[in-house]
Amino acid sequence: MDNHLKQELAKIELPKEIHERSKLGIHKAKSEMGGKLSRSVKRRLAIAIISACLMIPTGALAYQSFLADEFYGSFDNLKKHVASLTMESYLLLDAKLNQAKGDLGKEEFNQFKELLNVITSAKLEYGNKDGNIDYSQIPAKPFEEIKVAMYDIQPYFDKLNGLPSSKEVLTSEEYEQYIQALLTYETTMAQLGVSSTPDVNAIPEESQEEFIKAQNFLNYVNEKQTEN
Repeated sequence: MDNHLKQELAKIELPKEIHERSKLGIHKAKSEMGGKLSRSVKRRLAIAIISACLMIPTGALAYQSFLADEFYGSFDNLKKHVASLTMESYLLLDAKLNQAKGDLGKEEFNQFKELLNVITSAKLEYGNKDGNIDYSQIPAKPFEEIKVAMYDIQPYFDKLNGLPSSKEVLTSEEYEQYIQALLTYETTMAQLGVSSTPDVNAIPEESQEEFIKAQNFLNYVNEKQTEN
Protein backbone atom coordinates (compact mmCIF):
# COMPACT_ATOMS: atom_id res chain seq x y z
CA MET A 1 0.00 0.00 0.00
CA ASP A 2 2.90 2.31 0.66
CA ASN A 3 4.22 2.46 -2.90
CA HIS A 4 2.40 4.08 -5.80
CA LEU A 5 -1.25 3.45 -4.91
CA LYS A 6 -2.36 4.83 -8.24
CA GLN A 7 -0.44 2.16 -10.15
CA GLU A 8 -1.56 -0.58 -7.78
CA LEU A 9 -5.20 0.28 -8.41
CA ALA A 10 -4.76 -0.12 -12.15
CA LYS A 11 -3.00 -3.48 -11.67
CA ILE A 12 -5.87 -5.03 -9.73
CA GLU A 13 -7.48 -7.71 -11.86
CA LEU A 14 -11.14 -7.14 -12.66
CA PRO A 15 -13.76 -9.93 -12.84
CA LYS A 16 -15.42 -10.97 -16.08
CA GLU A 17 -18.74 -9.62 -14.86
CA ILE A 18 -17.70 -5.99 -15.25
CA HIS A 19 -19.76 -4.32 -17.95
CA GLU A 20 -18.21 -3.18 -21.20
CA ARG A 21 -18.03 0.54 -20.54
CA SER A 22 -15.95 -0.05 -17.41
CA LYS A 23 -13.69 -2.40 -19.34
CA LEU A 24 -13.15 0.27 -22.00
CA GLY A 25 -12.13 2.79 -19.37
CA ILE A 26 -9.67 0.33 -17.80
CA HIS A 27 -8.15 -0.70 -21.12
CA LYS A 28 -7.67 2.94 -22.18
CA ALA A 29 -6.04 3.89 -18.90
CA LYS A 30 -3.78 0.83 -18.99
CA SER A 31 -2.79 1.56 -22.59
CA GLU A 32 -1.84 5.14 -21.75
CA MET A 33 0.15 4.09 -18.69
CA GLY A 34 2.24 1.62 -20.67
CA GLY A 35 4.41 -1.20 -19.32
CA LYS A 36 4.03 -0.22 -15.69
CA LEU A 37 0.89 -2.31 -15.52
CA SER A 38 2.47 -5.62 -16.50
CA ARG A 39 4.65 -6.01 -13.43
CA SER A 40 3.70 -8.37 -10.62
CA VAL A 41 2.93 -6.46 -7.43
CA LYS A 42 1.26 -6.95 -4.10
CA ARG A 43 -2.31 -5.95 -4.64
CA ARG A 44 -4.45 -4.44 -1.95
CA LEU A 45 -7.38 -2.06 -1.83
CA ALA A 46 -7.09 0.07 1.27
CA ILE A 47 -9.17 3.08 2.19
CA ALA A 48 -6.69 5.41 0.55
CA ILE A 49 -7.25 3.84 -2.87
CA ILE A 50 -10.66 5.47 -3.11
CA SER A 51 -8.91 8.82 -3.23
CA ALA A 52 -5.76 7.58 -4.99
CA CYS A 53 -7.75 6.40 -7.99
CA LEU A 54 -8.76 10.00 -8.63
CA MET A 55 -5.19 11.07 -9.28
CA ILE A 56 -4.45 9.35 -12.62
CA PRO A 57 -3.32 12.09 -15.04
CA THR A 58 -5.12 11.41 -18.34
CA GLY A 59 -7.57 13.20 -20.64
CA ALA A 60 -11.37 13.36 -20.54
CA LEU A 61 -14.06 11.27 -22.23
CA ALA A 62 -17.78 11.63 -22.76
CA TYR A 63 -19.87 9.29 -20.61
CA GLN A 64 -23.42 8.42 -19.73
CA SER A 65 -24.26 7.03 -16.28
CA PHE A 66 -22.12 4.97 -13.93
CA LEU A 67 -22.38 3.09 -10.68
CA ALA A 68 -19.97 5.69 -9.29
CA ASP A 69 -22.73 8.26 -9.80
CA GLU A 70 -24.64 6.65 -6.93
CA PHE A 71 -21.85 7.73 -4.59
CA TYR A 72 -20.65 10.98 -6.14
CA GLY A 73 -23.72 12.25 -8.00
CA SER A 74 -21.85 12.65 -11.27
CA PHE A 75 -18.40 13.23 -12.70
CA ASP A 76 -19.06 16.98 -12.81
CA ASN A 77 -20.15 17.04 -9.17
CA LEU A 78 -17.01 15.24 -7.99
CA LYS A 79 -14.86 17.43 -10.20
CA LYS A 80 -15.97 20.41 -8.09
CA HIS A 81 -14.35 18.79 -5.04
CA VAL A 82 -11.30 17.17 -6.64
CA ALA A 83 -9.57 19.45 -9.10
CA SER A 84 -7.29 16.74 -10.53
CA LEU A 85 -10.16 14.36 -11.34
CA THR A 86 -10.24 13.05 -14.93
CA MET A 87 -12.82 10.97 -16.75
CA GLU A 88 -10.43 8.03 -17.03
CA SER A 89 -9.88 8.01 -13.28
CA TYR A 90 -13.64 8.18 -12.78
CA LEU A 91 -13.99 5.17 -15.08
CA LEU A 92 -11.43 3.30 -12.98
CA LEU A 93 -13.38 4.09 -9.84
CA ASP A 94 -16.57 2.93 -11.54
CA ALA A 95 -14.85 -0.30 -12.55
CA LYS A 96 -13.74 -0.96 -8.98
CA LEU A 97 -17.30 -0.47 -7.75
CA ASN A 98 -18.53 -2.89 -10.40
CA GLN A 99 -15.88 -5.35 -9.28
CA ALA A 100 -17.37 -5.13 -5.80
CA LYS A 101 -20.87 -5.67 -7.18
CA GLY A 102 -19.66 -8.72 -9.11
CA ASP A 103 -17.59 -10.25 -6.32
CA LEU A 104 -19.93 -9.65 -3.39
CA GLY A 105 -23.37 -11.12 -2.92
CA LYS A 106 -26.40 -8.84 -2.93
CA GLU A 107 -26.57 -8.54 0.86
CA GLU A 108 -22.82 -8.02 1.20
CA PHE A 109 -22.79 -5.42 -1.54
CA ASN A 110 -25.61 -3.48 0.09
CA GLN A 111 -23.63 -3.43 3.35
CA PHE A 112 -20.52 -2.42 1.44
CA LYS A 113 -22.43 0.45 -0.24
CA GLU A 114 -23.68 1.78 3.09
CA LEU A 115 -20.17 1.81 4.53
CA LEU A 116 -18.65 3.27 1.39
CA ASN A 117 -21.23 6.04 1.42
CA VAL A 118 -19.92 7.09 4.84
CA ILE A 119 -16.34 7.11 3.55
CA THR A 120 -17.30 8.90 0.34
CA SER A 121 -19.24 11.60 2.17
CA ALA A 122 -16.27 12.15 4.47
CA LYS A 123 -13.89 12.46 1.52
CA LEU A 124 -16.11 15.06 -0.12
CA GLU A 125 -16.70 17.07 3.04
CA TYR A 126 -13.32 16.89 4.77
CA GLY A 127 -10.83 15.71 2.13
CA ASN A 128 -8.24 18.00 0.56
CA LYS A 129 -7.57 18.31 -3.18
CA ASP A 130 -5.99 14.83 -3.12
CA GLY A 131 -8.89 13.29 -1.24
CA ASN A 132 -6.86 12.85 1.96
CA ILE A 133 -8.33 13.77 5.32
CA ASP A 134 -6.62 15.31 8.32
CA TYR A 135 -8.57 13.40 10.93
CA SER A 136 -7.20 15.54 13.74
CA GLN A 137 -9.37 18.40 12.42
CA ILE A 138 -12.68 16.50 12.28
CA PRO A 139 -15.27 16.96 15.07
CA ALA A 140 -15.53 14.01 17.47
CA LYS A 141 -18.92 12.65 16.37
CA PRO A 142 -18.30 12.43 12.60
CA PHE A 143 -14.78 11.15 13.30
CA GLU A 144 -16.17 8.22 15.28
CA GLU A 145 -18.68 7.46 12.51
CA ILE A 146 -15.90 7.43 9.91
CA LYS A 147 -13.66 5.27 12.10
CA VAL A 148 -16.44 2.72 12.63
CA ALA A 149 -17.07 2.60 8.87
CA MET A 150 -13.37 2.08 8.21
CA TYR A 151 -13.30 -0.68 10.82
CA ASP A 152 -16.17 -2.51 9.11
CA ILE A 153 -15.29 -1.90 5.46
CA GLN A 154 -11.66 -3.05 5.45
CA PRO A 155 -12.52 -6.80 5.26
CA TYR A 156 -14.54 -6.06 2.12
CA PHE A 157 -11.52 -4.38 0.55
CA ASP A 158 -9.41 -7.40 1.50
CA LYS A 159 -11.91 -9.77 -0.11
CA LEU A 160 -11.99 -7.76 -3.34
CA ASN A 161 -8.21 -8.16 -3.61
CA GLY A 162 -8.28 -11.88 -2.94
CA LEU A 163 -6.55 -11.36 0.40
CA PRO A 164 -7.46 -12.98 3.70
CA SER A 165 -9.45 -10.68 5.94
CA SER A 166 -7.17 -8.45 7.98
CA LYS A 167 -9.74 -8.71 10.74
CA GLU A 168 -9.21 -12.47 10.81
CA VAL A 169 -5.42 -12.67 10.48
CA LEU A 170 -4.89 -10.04 13.17
CA THR A 171 -5.81 -10.14 16.82
CA SER A 172 -8.56 -7.75 17.90
CA GLU A 173 -5.91 -5.48 19.40
CA GLU A 174 -3.81 -5.59 16.23
CA TYR A 175 -6.86 -4.82 14.07
CA GLU A 176 -7.59 -1.73 16.15
CA GLN A 177 -3.95 -0.71 15.69
CA TYR A 178 -4.26 -1.32 11.94
CA ILE A 179 -7.22 1.05 11.57
CA GLN A 180 -5.40 3.66 13.66
CA ALA A 181 -2.31 3.25 11.45
CA LEU A 182 -4.43 3.93 8.35
CA LEU A 183 -5.79 7.07 10.02
CA THR A 184 -2.33 8.25 11.02
CA TYR A 185 -0.90 7.59 7.55
CA GLU A 186 -3.66 9.50 5.75
CA THR A 187 -3.58 12.35 8.27
CA THR A 188 0.15 12.79 7.66
CA MET A 189 -0.38 12.87 3.89
CA ALA A 190 -3.13 15.47 4.30
CA GLN A 191 -1.02 17.65 6.59
CA LEU A 192 1.92 17.55 4.17
CA GLY A 193 -0.31 18.05 1.11
CA VAL A 194 1.12 15.00 -0.69
CA SER A 195 -0.62 12.21 -2.61
CA SER A 196 2.09 9.54 -2.31
CA THR A 197 4.35 8.10 0.38
CA PRO A 198 5.59 11.02 2.47
CA ASP A 199 9.29 11.74 2.92
CA VAL A 200 9.94 11.15 6.61
CA ASN A 201 12.31 14.11 6.66
CA ALA A 202 9.45 16.39 5.58
CA ILE A 203 7.37 15.37 8.59
CA PRO A 204 7.69 17.57 11.71
CA GLU A 205 10.15 15.93 14.07
CA GLU A 206 7.56 15.55 16.84
CA SER A 207 5.34 13.51 14.47
CA GLN A 208 7.99 11.36 12.78
CA GLU A 209 7.99 8.57 15.36
CA GLU A 210 4.21 8.12 15.19
CA PHE A 211 4.26 8.05 11.38
CA ILE A 212 7.12 5.53 11.20
CA LYS A 213 5.32 3.32 13.70
CA ALA A 214 2.15 3.46 11.59
CA GLN A 215 4.06 2.76 8.37
CA ASN A 216 5.84 -0.23 9.90
CA PHE A 217 2.57 -1.65 11.14
CA LEU A 218 0.95 -1.33 7.71
CA ASN A 219 3.88 -3.28 6.28
CA TYR A 220 3.43 -5.89 9.01
CA VAL A 221 -0.24 -6.33 8.10
CA ASN A 222 0.63 -6.65 4.42
CA GLU A 223 3.12 -9.42 5.23
CA LYS A 224 0.61 -11.23 7.43
CA GLN A 225 -1.99 -11.22 4.65
CA THR A 226 0.31 -12.25 1.82
CA GLU A 227 1.88 -15.12 3.75
CA ASN A 228 -1.50 -16.73 4.45
